[in-house]
Amino acid sequence: MELPWWLLSTAMVVGPIVGYIHQYFIIRKTKSSAGFNSITCAILLFANILRVFFWLGKRFDNTLLAQSIVMILAQLVLLEIVVRYRHDPSPMTLYANIRESFSSSSIQDDEDNEGLLTSEEDGHDRQHPYRRCLGGCLGRLWNWEHYLSYLNFVLAFTTIIAVLYLALGKFSVFIEILGALSLGIESMLPLPQLISNFRRWSTAGFSLLVAGTWAFGDTFKLFYFASTSSPLQFIVCGIIQVTIDCFIMLQFIVFNPRWSRFAKKSDWNDGRDRSFAVRGEK
Repeated sequence: MELPWWLLSTAMVVGPIVGYIHQYFIIRKTKSSAGFNSITCAILLFANILRVFFWLGKRFDNTLLAQSIVMILAQLVLLEIVVRYRHDPSPMTLYANIRESFSSSSIQDDEDNEGLLTSEEDGHDRQHPYRRCLGGCLGRLWNWEHYLSYLNFVLAFTTIIAVLYLALGKFSVFIEILGALSLGIESMLPLPQLISNFRRWSTAGFSLLVAGTWAFGDTFKLFYFASTSSPLQFIVCGIIQVTIDCFIMLQFIVFNPRWSRFAKKSDWNDGRDRSFAVRGEK
């Protein structure tokens, strides 16, 4: 009777990192991490660090604690190779420049109005100098050149949470907030990758196994939350994750070269049929 329980626990701990192991070898083989968004590592690191402290304050299943520890170690290893072979721009730009995907004319407009915009921005910065500093800090956040900088940031984050836990850990409200933050951060896990794929109009470099792991795992969690009458926020976060997962899986279909060729061929056939129809009417 114990063997199935141990198998299930092992699957719960090892299963979530299988896709990231595959992603690691993809990056190592191609020597490029351009298709993988490093914010994914940040989300998983921060969410699981918070979950560890949540477990310390509210002891739940030990399997979930082991899952968090293994995920933290896996993301630290994956982050190292992502930084080593990173060739894409700052992950923050995928939010700031997403509108560029909708308008090709914006580039020309920017060039025509470059002088005006520059003067306005200079005047604005002189009036609000702190905004320039804030923008520079946000642009460099989680976009450092060296892996050690990421480790220092994660260590600083862990230290801050540890100090807060020592000071406020006796309050149940604080413990519940840690759990809510962990769940809320994790629910946004697939979003950066979804936006990154859309901006590049490609899923190249991103492991299909990772996307499949997300979709399967999030669907299983949503079913578990619904069947155990979990609080509403758990179910809402689960629905958000599953929805984003579905969009990512759809991207693998739409951005597939075979689908693109099929779509172009269909458009050509439709145009030819309309041409024949017009000739027939004449």
